[in-house]
Amino acid sequence: MTQSSSETPGISRVIKPHWFLRLFGVEPVSLSLIDERLELKTVNGQRYTVLPDSLTKTNTKIEGLFFADLCLTTDRGELLINGLPKLACEEHYRWLTGIWFSQLSPAMQQVLADIQRLLSAGYPRTSRLKQVVALAQQAVKQFKTLPDRTSFPNVDFTVFETLQFKAGWKEADFNLLRQQYIRKQLALHQQFFDKVESKPLTEKQREACVVDEDNNLVLAGAGTGKTSTMVGRAGYLLQSGQAQASEILMLAFANKAAAEMQERIEKRLGDCGITASTFHKLGKDIIASVEGKQPSLSPLAEDDKLLAKHVNEWFEEHLKQPAYQKLVLDYFQNYLYPVKNAFDFDSEGAYFDYILANDIRTLKGEKVKSLGECLIANYLLRQGIEYQYEARYEHPTADVFHRQYQPDFYLPDYGIYIEFYGIDRQGNTAPYVNRQAYHEGMAWKLQLHQRHGTKLVTLYHYQHLDGTLYTELDKQFASFGVKPEPLPREAVLETLREFGAISAFAQLLSDLLKRYRANCYEPGQLDKAIDAADNPQQVQAALSLLLPVVDDYQCLLARNNHIDFDDMIGKALSYVKIGRFKSRWKYLLVDEFQDISDARARLVTYLRDSVPVASLFCVGDDWQAIYRFTGSDLQFTTDFISRFGPTQTTPLDLTFRFNNSISDVASRFVLQNPQQVRKQLNTLTRVTKPTVSLMRADNRISPGEPDRLERVLQKISSIAEPGSTVYLLGRFGFNLPDYAELKRLSRQFNQLKLACFSIHASKGKEADYVVILGLENGKHGFPSQKVTHPLLEALLPAKEQFAYAEERRLFYVALTRARHRAYLITDMAVASEFVVELLNDKYPLELNEFETSLSQQLFHLIKCIKCKTGSMVPRAGQFGAFFGCNKYPLCNHTEPGCSQCGSAMTRKGRFNVCLHNACGHWVPVCPKCGAEILQRSGRNGVFWSCRNSRKEGMSCGHKEQVIDYLTSLKTLS
Repeated sequence: MTQSSSETPGISRVIKPHWFLRLFGVEPVSLSLIDERLELKTVNGQRYTVLPDSLTKTNTKIEGLFFADLCLTTDRGELLINGLPKLACEEHYRWLTGIWFSQLSPAMQQVLADIQRLLSAGYPRTSRLKQVVALAQQAVKQFKTLPDRTSFPNVDFTVFETLQFKAGWKEADFNLLRQQYIRKQLALHQQFFDKVESKPLTEKQREACVVDEDNNLVLAGAGTGKTSTMVGRAGYLLQSGQAQASEILMLAFANKAAAEMQERIEKRLGDCGITASTFHKLGKDIIASVEGKQPSLSPLAEDDKLLAKHVNEWFEEHLKQPAYQKLVLDYFQNYLYPVKNAFDFDSEGAYFDYILANDIRTLKGEKVKSLGECLIANYLLRQGIEYQYEARYEHPTADVFHRQYQPDFYLPDYGIYIEFYGIDRQGNTAPYVNRQAYHEGMAWKLQLHQRHGTKLVTLYHYQHLDGTLYTELDKQFASFGVKPEPLPREAVLETLREFGAISAFAQLLSDLLKRYRANCYEPGQLDKAIDAADNPQQVQAALSLLLPVVDDYQCLLARNNHIDFDDMIGKALSYVKIGRFKSRWKYLLVDEFQDISDARARLVTYLRDSVPVASLFCVGDDWQAIYRFTGSDLQFTTDFISRFGPTQTTPLDLTFRFNNSISDVASRFVLQNPQQVRKQLNTLTRVTKPTVSLMRADNRISPGEPDRLERVLQKISSIAEPGSTVYLLGRFGFNLPDYAELKRLSRQFNQLKLACFSIHASKGKEADYVVILGLENGKHGFPSQKVTHPLLEALLPAKEQFAYAEERRLFYVALTRARHRAYLITDMAVASEFVVELLNDKYPLELNEFETSLSQQLFHLIKCIKCKTGSMVPRAGQFGAFFGCNKYPLCNHTEPGCSQCGSAMTRKGRFNVCLHNACGHWVPVCPKCGAEILQRSGRNGVFWSCRNSRKEGMSCGHKEQVIDYLTSLKTLS
């Protein structure tokens, strides 16, 4: 028989096996509780310490058919006590359970105390809460489940139940804790938030100040008070006792921004000891701390012209080496421009845009119409063969159907012409080219050469694609007895110098050097950048030319014991990463975070990770990210969580600057890019009518008449309060009035305060009224179609897929500088794609503030029918006024204006129709040759015949007796 149990655990007991098993020698064991230690003793004197770990096992109590066993965890491994009566075994197990829970209780109390310290440390950060759950779950593993507490009246299960509860916390529980914390802190510090700035902080600003997640992203829309939030955050950390001033680091990008932040801190918080720093100053201070002295800054760091001079000298020195010469000439011949297949463009105009945007020229500086022609010209130059580009054919060819023939190339020393045809191996043309007409043109050119006995070399687009262009050219040259005499490398280089190509490339190397250094590459990063480039071979070829110059630059710095601004970041990065610099900052506050680069983001991350309790607080606006060309990477903002870890995002949703009309236009416009973070921006000021006004007017100035800008300023002066500020903003500096013109306008409109800024320079500023200039299409339009050099592109953050993504944000920045009203000025004949989008998508614009001509209203009807993307603009020529494509000379399409009123014409079916409704003049178009059909008188009365009808020579004989314009229009409709 076993000792009877009681509800209160005794000091000791004997566990006896069933009497039947005792007959076979199974011995009893005794259990004693000695100094909080449960000891098991066998009859032969062996002693074991029974551990509470037995609770975690599922097989501590094992019931068989007749008997039950206890499997105990001891300090010497598992021990099996078998052959117990079932009821007795249950009683022993309950007695042991009570002992074990009593033994575990002190440890569980300690775990709970550790958890409470984490929960009392401040805001319930994800890292702390995960620690809490991990500690609780680890504790629960020591007892698995809780028994019926009524069976153990002397055991306090509260601590175990609390741990079990916390072990099951989910995100909803975390959020509840956070909300409770925020409410408490807002109540405790209400007076501070009411007084810290000149106006009480908004609800969202206060929330942003209080929330202290491991990483914090505050999305501060234009005019929502980001600086107030930064100051409020720093002040709150001090007042709440969570930080000392020395534990707070506030970072800005520019000296001016840091100085303004410092001034604001001192004004609102007093001499609290917090210092606002730029990233470069931070880096310099880290270097000084590690090296024991302040580093010396190289003169080249602040003098781009001096740097460019050194780079040019280093480049020229390397050019004296044959191996480097070969690399340079191979690069110039094969990799100077980004390779694009003309067949991949939707229209001829789009291909022309590519040619214009990349400024594709021969090594002699000639503008050409295709990349293939550029490659041929450069090859001829290196082969020592003189050529003329698009020289007039030696025989007259102009007739009613053809202009004077101008072959692509003429070789005067050999009397050979070269034609480069844009077809593939199957004879197909690009999708925007009429295949039949193109082949007819090829046949006409061949017939000319055959008729006149002139020599013709024919090359094709597909040869360029498959790499056989030069071998085919050599083969045909050989058939004509041409023996190229390749120029010595020095001669080719001298030609390149003569046409400015060497100095231009040296300037590119200077830009590449700065970009390469600014990236502060870690092992493997550069290889990834090369692999991700559109043309890795081109980038690798350029780097083989750049890296020797990089070495020259770094040797110069080392020789003079100097650093540059990139070293301030790069060396600081290294010192923090390897632990030579010990950070003291628990709170890292970063302003204008959307402008952060990869190197700066790494520095911030290393600083954060070097202090276990540090948190990151970043304020920025992805809608205002406009500095990718300096290395800023928007993905650190839009993809913040995956880059930095657990994050609380707080949007500041109330702007104090502009009204709801400006907000509606600007927000809707920037959100066309699906990669932008969607947020609702509310405005303090509400209006009922549009306050983004569009002026559509011809950009030509009529003598004696006010120009477009003067007309807008006249309108503003008629509605503005005296002393109102007006910003004149341009995508580029040359869009703006020069100093003399600005002074003249300021005298003319002396009740207004006028200022000029590029849109980039206007960031962070605000005015009562804004006038946006330069809203045209093209390379230097807005959006700018200027293409970043592919080598620089490869060293910049990955480009967004959405067209004009950064330009779209730049337009948002321009609009949101205005408090009351924004004015857009454009000529619809060459209008910005952004303006066209605003009109076509019916944005809420004010269109009637200025008188608008009919041609400006009907801009969409005067597009070039040949290249599709150009606009027909008025021109004057030898034979009078006409309309020509604005992409001339790449697109040479022309059309006459209306013979009655001079207005532009548009195509309706087979008619050219005057756009001026009051005129209504129409002219039929010949279905055979495309010329106009004129009404003539003959022996049999009035009839219609083609303008290209001639009595002698080439003629179009198309005639019609009757043409009914109105009936034709009804048929069309």
